[in-house]
Amino acid sequence: MYTSSTSRRGRGSGRFANSAPSTPLPPDRDIMEGLHLTSLQTLAIPTITSVAKDVRITDLKSIGSYNWMNASSPTIVVPGKVSAGMAEQGNALPGSSRHWDVFRRPERVSHAIRVLLPVIMAVDKMQETNDSPEAFDWCGEKIDFVTDRNGLRKLMRWIDAAGTHPAPKDFRIDTQLAGSTVLLNRWETRTRVKFSGTSYGFNFEKASTDPALGCEESTGHHRIVKYDLNGLKLVVRFEVDACISTSAQVSGTKKKVEIDDLADKLAGTSLAAKSSTSPSTSSHGLTVLNGGTVVPHSSIVELTTRSEQNAAQFDWDDAYPQLFFSRTPHHFLAVHNRGRFVEVNKRELVSPELQAVERKMQPNLKKLRAALDLIKDIVLRHGQRGRLTLVCRGGKLEVFERTSKVSCLPDEVMARFEN
Repeated sequence: MYTSSTSRRGRGSGRFANSAPSTPLPPDRDIMEGLHLTSLQTLAIPTITSVAKDVRITDLKSIGSYNWMNASSPTIVVPGKVSAGMAEQGNALPGSSRHWDVFRRPERVSHAIRVLLPVIMAVDKMQETNDSPEAFDWCGEKIDFVTDRNGLRKLMRWIDAAGTHPAPKDFRIDTQLAGSTVLLNRWETRTRVKFSGTSYGFNFEKASTDPALGCEESTGHHRIVKYDLNGLKLVVRFEVDACISTSAQVSGTKKKVEIDDLADKLAGTSLAAKSSTSPSTSSHGLTVLNGGTVVPHSSIVELTTRSEQNAAQFDWDDAYPQLFFSRTPHHFLAVHNRGRFVEVNKRELVSPELQAVERKMQPNLKKLRAALDLIKDIVLRHGQRGRLTLVCRGGKLEVFERTSKVSCLPDEVMARFEN
């Protein structure tokens, strides 16, 4: 079965299995793979003045969403649907008296398609199913960056390493210029991973959320938002853990997909077959099915677990950027005693407690905003033919040139960013 590797935590029936990978895991990729060994430039962490404006996210708009599906070929369902979580009021946890078994994370298989292609196709499909007269104008919108939230968090950790935190884990981000937009492509050393330790978080999520109807075989729900970051326009993709249960969900499609129809399509070897009840498109190795429902951005939730011993020391300096860069409005922290969940602490992004965390983080957010300007200037200087990569090793962030001129997106997609 085919699963996506971009998901931090997989979903669907295979997600909670205890089975080991059927084949040995490959060795880690070399972070310098496909790069010229001579650095073009070393990036210094920007300095800021006391009069610099606080960093704010404005003009937030959800422009797409999708679920990766377990299928024989790369397949997404648009708009997809996120699992419904616990009721908004109260901290009672369903089944809190149950002692859940240890969960061992299944392998995740790397997808062979281009990293940002699902973003483009999901946004297109959303426009189509909403009967929009025109496709999303990637050029006219004057987007500065298209990125995963993960990339912004890695840059924040690089900046924070100059403070009280240790050097961040080494990371790499492949960049490319599309028109005047900088594409930040996620790159990981491991294309498949196997969890070998103990975790209660996955079982908590399984027990406290209901699978998304019609997307039970999903391996992850992703949302795509557009916003303004102090004058920079960003399109950001991120994974959503759950949403707050509501009496009615907002439909994002004019045509609903029956569960049986979707299951039939996923069971077949050819997922690109046309269907009047489940329209699909296929492009550059990725099949897009129409199905699911859109949930309001105001209902999405980040789920986290900690033991009673560690809950009080929860690291908001590291966790808060995950909420900030996606504007996830709700954070649920489930506290357990050796796997027995005893309470769920619920916080809102706009709460005084989390607003205090944001004020504390403003110096680093300002440095990140300045670093994005610097990164864009470097990529612009190297033009459309430039193939630059950011590599952070031991807390030192450098710019390298890739040996290959292969584009991160198909030519016809890249052309949509140009005048």
